[in-house]
Amino acid sequence: MQTIPPRITSTRTLERFLSGLGVAVCLIVCLRTWQVFNDQQPLWPLPALYLLEMIAVSLIGWLSLYDHGSGPSPLVGALPWVTVGILAAFAVMGAWSIGFLFFPVALLFVISAVLSDRRRGQPIAVHVGVCGVVALAQVGLMVLVIQVL
Repeated sequence: MQTIPPRITSTRTLERFLSGLGVAVCLIVCLRTWQVFNDQQPLWPLPALYLLEMIAVSLIGWLSLYDHGSGPSPLVGALPWVTVGILAAFAVMGAWSIGFLFFPVALLFVISAVLSDRRRGQPIAVHVGVCGVVALAQVGLMVLVIQVL
């Protein structure tokens, strides 16, 4: 029987805790933002959809860190970085309207993703590239939706 070194178990626990904390902070920020800006936005359905997207993305990022030790899957390893890219893009784009409220959420997921990559022995540089591509795609999508509406 093979035993897992304590460092790996504690790293996985830390990943799960930090990403869970990221989901909780994201949920609190989204709910509070919705309370404050609900009556002030003439285009309110669009910001509400962005807030729902942030909650869904953070949940997907959190769940991707619960792979139950099934081995280093490229998709599972990239999902936390996809989460980081979307959250970072929204944090930068949202800085002009709601402030820097999503930066702590993105930072918690960055730390979780780095810890996950180190534990699994996956390439961090490739995943940072995935994060950048996803962030650019998210910014493009946000600009396109804003222009259409």
